[in-house]
Amino acid sequence: MFLLLAHILTKRLHAIQILVAGNILNDSQITERCKWSCMFGEVEVPAKILADGTLICYSPQHKLGRVPFYITCSNRLACSEVREFEFRPTVSQYMDAPSPHGETNKVYFQIRLDKLLSLEPDEYQATVSNPSLEMIDLSKKISSLMASNDEWSNLLKLAVDNEPSTADHHDQFVEKLIKEKLHVWLLNKVGMGGKGPSVLDDEGQGVLHLAAALGYDWAIRPTLAAGVNINFRDVHGWTALHWAAICGR
Repeated sequence: MFLLLAHILTKRLHAIQILVAGNILNDSQITERCKWSCMFGEVEVPAKILADGTLICYSPQHKLGRVPFYITCSNRLACSEVREFEFRPTVSQYMDAPSPHGETNKVYFQIRLDKLLSLEPDEYQATVSNPSLEMIDLSKKISSLMASNDEWSNLLKLAVDNEPSTADHHDQFVEKLIKEKLHVWLLNKVGMGGKGPSVLDDEGQGVLHLAAALGYDWAIRPTLAAGVNINFRDVHGWTALHWAAICGR
């Protein structure tokens, strides 16, 4: 048995290149005697040793999820410690997904967030009518967090000399509507109990993920204040940080 020290992932077409370093891989007498493979769950794939003693293989096609990962001598028996490998969706699966109206990704995410935050008329009335003291306090906290973020945003806007375009005005209008809906939606979900605001939309993302994808920093702190964990994961295991990074926010 040898210790599986590290693995590095890079893309190659639809496969993932796996580079594995281990202390025994530097012993040429041992490495030359074996025909190496790697196990991804129940699937064994061939591997080879590079000149620097690193083992390389390519992941097989597999459904999304986590599987045991370990090295074998092409006999399906582990000769390393067993680690976990997670098959995740590709970036293009998200970024190339069109909106229902064939618009840009930003509008696509805005539509989804707006839909997630939409309440039925009776839900809206129940939320804004006769709120409890706890809900009043939470509402004040959400307003304060959003306002503090607005002040910072306004300072940034003062540093920009160019006049906002028509598209910018439209984007600001949409963002304002979403902000108002988020405020009421958070109060409604907290009042309902259960999962509260930690819910996912039909495509498997929550408010934190969609807000991060859109760069709506103002939505993060109020959502956390309503009880959502910053590491709340979507249906594919992605956090808000993953979404912000992949969308360049």
